[in-house]
Amino acid sequence: MKRIVWHGVKDVRLETDAEIPACEEGGVLIKMEAFSVCGTDIKAYNAGNTRLTHPQTVGHEFVGRIEESKASGFVKGERVVMAPTIGCGECYYCKCGKRNLCLKPRSIGFQIPGAMAEYMPLPADALTGGHLIKCPGDIPAPVAAIAEPLSCVINGLSRAPIGKMEDVLVIGLGAIGLLHAIAIRDAGVKNIITSDFPGHKADIARDLGFKVVSPDELAENYKELSGGLGFELVVIAAPVQKVQETAPSYARKGAYVSYFASLPPEHEKLNLSSRMIHYNELVLFGTSDSTPKHVEEAVKLLSARKEDFAKMITVLPMEKWMEGYQGVMDMRYAKVVLTP
Repeated sequence: MKRIVWHGVKDVRLETDAEIPACEEGGVLIKMEAFSVCGTDIKAYNAGNTRLTHPQTVGHEFVGRIEESKASGFVKGERVVMAPTIGCGECYYCKCGKRNLCLKPRSIGFQIPGAMAEYMPLPADALTGGHLIKCPGDIPAPVAAIAEPLSCVINGLSRAPIGKMEDVLVIGLGAIGLLHAIAIRDAGVKNIITSDFPGHKADIARDLGFKVVSPDELAENYKELSGGLGFELVVIAAPVQKVQETAPSYARKGAYVSYFASLPPEHEKLNLSSRMIHYNELVLFGTSDSTPKHVEEAVKLLSARKEDFAKMITVLPMEKWMEGYQGVMDMRYAKVVLTP
């Protein structure tokens, strides 16, 4: 079979001579329909990842069908997606239902061989926490493949009373920013402002019906864009230090600020006004990963809004994986999905 394998920094290879893996007792073997490129995959390509040891098949965002099952609850032919961080099931966070915050996690594409292959085996412990989620057949494969990143967005939005809000700002229109905008609109928010520089991603947002403003226009007119008070929720989907330092100033008193995008270690420190946070009663929060419950919610949203999600996806054959990586890095593509 074919698979995409990380061997080290700037050393990722398409290998075509791997054997189809066996299905272990209590596990399943999945035949892939599609898998998508995550920002984490690109970071690992450029700078490595402490969770990675080479060689390792990469990828954790996918949709596929059960090819063989030695696990109860799954049969051949069933379509599945996944919450790819496998909690230990024993620590404080797993017992609280927050398996994404597990103290001893293992992740698909890192400690466990990943999804960028024609076939992926899942061990028994990857199934015990309900991480494998069944997916309806009405969702096109490229759209179903983004269930995992959408589930992370849903996790983040669950941290704020989004259903009661009217004015929300999304900064950064990569895949995560676009996913946020679609999910926020589905929650019933009336005024959604998105911000990024002119280009392909901004064009996608406009095609989806969102108002897009440049960073300069946002800085000058954020109150006029938000009913005169500032935004009730500011979502930071841009991994840029200066942007993350400025973003809370666009929030109204009592608002929420979501630090969804992470920064590289060399730029992780932010210069924030504690007085602004204190006197404006701002709630600043982070979000990491998702749980199986969030993936289930993502599947429902993908089914309901499949046409919208399809507009942000570029589909390429697996053999053009490097074109996909480079296209995301060059900001020519918002979200790349590969097909085996």
